[in-house]
Amino acid sequence: MSDAAFQPIEGGCLCGALRYRISSAPTVVDLCHCWQCRKASGAPLIAWIGVPAAGFAWIKGKPARFESSPDTWRCFCDRCGSPLAMAGGVSPDLIGVTIGGLDQPAQFTPTDEGWTSQRLPWARIAHPLISHDEDHPGF
Repeated sequence: MSDAAFQPIEGGCLCGALRYRISSAPTVVDLCHCWQCRKASGAPLIAWIGVPAAGFAWIKGKPARFESSPDTWRCFCDRCGSPLAMAGGVSPDLIGVTIGGLDQPAQFTPTDEGWTSQRLPWARIAHPLISHDEDHPGF
């Protein structure tokens, strides 16, 4: 989807203290099985969209940040704990946004899954995805 056809979307945390707006079309829609995403989310995997950093803005509140690996920051609400975004690392021009934090998460269907080398043995997805042993090449 091109940015010209993309309609801005919003999302935020569970308690409403944080809100963001995305004005650029995602370049990646995937699931991540890495151990860091499991620990950060408390879930067996996490669904992400990758959007250009220039097309992402916090519109309410300021997130807490945790450096989960060198130069990679996970952003979350310090009030309710919702994990919302990830920035930096090997793709500093992208912001990873959790699909679960979007107001309309059903409009994005993952096409890939990353870090399948760390996937839990029982965590199989019903619809076919392109699998990557490590991170999605676009992230």
